[in-house]
Amino acid sequence: MPQVTVIVPPELAAGYRLAGVRTETAADAAAAGRVLDRLLAGSDPGVIAMHAPFLHGLGERWQRRLARPAGFLVTALPGGRAREGGPAPAGESLRELLARAVGYEFTFDPEGSAG
Repeated sequence: MPQVTVIVPPELAAGYRLAGVRTETAADAAAAGRVLDRLLAGSDPGVIAMHAPFLHGLGERWQRRLARPAGFLVTALPGGRAREGGPAPAGESLRELLARAVGYEFTFDPEGSAG
C-alpha cells in the first residue's frame, strides 16, 4: 500500500510526526530535491507532499519530470502565508491540489453564489 510522505523544514516536522505522518526534513529546495530523488528511487514512493516553497523552488528539470504521468504523486503543502504575509486566499491551495490530481483547473466562486 502506498504511503504518504511529507518533506518539510525541520521546524514543521514535529507536527507532522505527531500526526503519524512519515516525515523527511530539508533546509531548502536543493536539499528537498535530494530527498525527493531518494524517495522516487524507492520501489513505491506513493504520495509525496512537499512544503510549497520547496516544490516551487525546484528547477525546471524537476518541474518537467513531475508534470509527466507516473506511478506517484508529488504535491505542495501550503506554505502557511500568502505572498504579502497575510493568509492565503480561500480555496487557493485546494484549487492547486485538484488541478494537480485531475489535470484540470477548477475555479471557485468566492461569494458562493450559483449563478
